[in-house]
Amino acid sequence: MSQTKPLQQASPRPGNACLMHGMAERLGADVERAAASGEISSQELTDMVTRCGNCTQHDACIIWLLDHQGAQDMPPDYCLNTQELHYVRAVQGQISAN
Repeated sequence: MSQTKPLQQASPRPGNACLMHGMAERLGADVERAAASGEISSQELTDMVTRCGNCTQHDACIIWLLDHQGAQDMPPDYCLNTQELHYVRAVQGQISAN
């Protein structure tokens, strides 16, 4: 991933990490493993949680996660981490194929 300036969030909201990890799980992107293996940096993982926290669609996200149990190909249109989650899934898919 590209090096970007860390995102700023005024105050942490409970549940941001849970929503982001839930979305990652649905998409088959193991973000914790990606950070541990260097596929993404720990700052990028933090930025993903912050980006989720800055989203205005938390209620819609919770409903989407409840309505979409199991593996999914695409997150909802409003997901602010779509690009990052697809990147992690693609990189992990390449590693698994080798």
